[in-house]
Amino acid sequence: MDTNVLVFDTYEDSDQHEQARSKLEEADGWVLPAIVLHEYLWALRGLKADFSFARDKAEEYLLSEKAKYSSDSQDDILFATREASSFSRYNDYLILSHAKRLGASILTFDAGLKRDAQRLGVTPL
Repeated sequence: MDTNVLVFDTYEDSDQHEQARSKLEEADGWVLPAIVLHEYLWALRGLKADFSFARDKAEEYLLSEKAKYSSDSQDDILFATREASSFSRYNDYLILSHAKRLGASILTFDAGLKRDAQRLGVTPL
């Protein structure tokens, strides 16, 4: 799963809120790479959320019965550093590495990440 899905689900006034909410509800489970939770908290900080709200939302996702938390492996980091062409693409490739390693699809609203996922044999949702 990509961070933008969590951000859109969190904020009801976002353009993609309903789509994010329904995709999360429809999914049997979600892989939550560590970087996604970190990015999510940083995004909420940038959106001026109170820390207590951000903490509660992060815990809600992390502790959901649908969530499977995934720590970074050495191979995930090596894959991301070798595949990414810039710092801005590193996080996307880290997320893709988790999906590849765990045989998971990836839920994202990022067109570039969807293209990269298809190229790497990961199903984008």
